[in-house]
Amino acid sequence: MTEVAAVVGGRAKRRRRPRRALRRPRSGLIAVLLGIALGTAACSSGPAQIEPAQADAAIGHAYATLFDFSNHSVTAKTAVVQDGSTLHTAIAEALSSSLAKEAAGAKVSAVRLLSKTACTQAALPSPCAKVTYDLLGPSGTPLFATPSIGYAVEVRGHWLVAKSTICGLLELFYSVSGNHGTPPGC
Repeated sequence: MTEVAAVVGGRAKRRRRPRRALRRPRSGLIAVLLGIALGTAACSSGPAQIEPAQADAAIGHAYATLFDFSNHSVTAKTAVVQDGSTLHTAIAEALSSSLAKEAAGAKVSAVRLLSKTACTQAALPSPCAKVTYDLLGPSGTPLFATPSIGYAVEVRGHWLVAKSTICGLLELFYSVSGNHGTPPGC
């Protein structure tokens, strides 16, 4: 309560005036505001959940596109590789080689999504995946007795063959074809 002075008969007389009750917001309004705050926090708190089946399909498509050497489109191949534009020259050289006729695609047999820590340890951005695949010959059979291991990374919503995977293969191509040094862009 607050005190108010009133002058009565020349003397100040104090009287108490009741305090106004504070208006309490309605509990429904509080619930709505709390829901909006939590919803906003959830939307911005981290990456979206990755659907394994969609990741498998997208990664399989990226690997098949990159290693389908019957298609000589360098642009199509660089589009499915992490930072692919920097590898344009090296991929064009590999496609023009007689060794390119040996490969007719790739078949992904396993995709394992990795934790952020595992991606960091593999020197990859997160999210990433470890990929087991076979390079296929013109008849559709694997070129090697054992499958190869590579990586894929998600960049702006698209799964791409990790640059480290293709650079490792381009370095092998360079050594087999008698070139020295590192392939352009690697």
